[in-house]
Amino acid sequence: MPRTGREKCGCRQMTERGFMKTEFDIQLHTADMYRYNLYHTYTTAGGYLAVLASVLLFAAAGKTWGQTEPSRTVLYTAMGILLLFYTPVTLYLRSKQQVSASPVLKNVLHYVIDDTGVTTSQGELSSLLEWSQVYRVVATRHNILICINPRNAFIIPRDQVQKEYDAIRSIAQKHLEKYRFKMK
Repeated sequence: MPRTGREKCGCRQMTERGFMKTEFDIQLHTADMYRYNLYHTYTTAGGYLAVLASVLLFAAAGKTWGQTEPSRTVLYTAMGILLLFYTPVTLYLRSKQQVSASPVLKNVLHYVIDDTGVTTSQGELSSLLEWSQVYRVVATRHNILICINPRNAFIIPRDQVQKEYDAIRSIAQKHLEKYRFKMK
């Protein structure tokens, strides 16, 4: 993406009034979307229930081993395996489809994070998410998630913003209440 008139990526500025700003470009990949979908699924009640159901099916298979006909034990084991692996596989396929089908996600996104909020732009299009509209900010092992609501988030791969991480963290911490800010 050409940078005519823009600061270099990772530039961290502070004016006399304490205005902080950082900007960078990211390219979202299937793995980044998959990690977000896994995080979202397995940190909600549905994800916990799927894991619990798998554990219960494996426990039932262990308990029925040798006490009932083998087909019942095999059925419990197969259902446990299916439940345990079905969700991650479908999440990967959905992530791959989301990234490949969306023109916005296929191309580089430019972010500006400052005291006003989070501005994303691509080509001529630009949108601002003010800090008062941010649901929460979470840093996982691989992504920074700027959540718009409980279901949707801006996904920023950490490996693409290593230099900007501290600036992102400082700006978000300055503008969000403690319960809406989960970055180390």
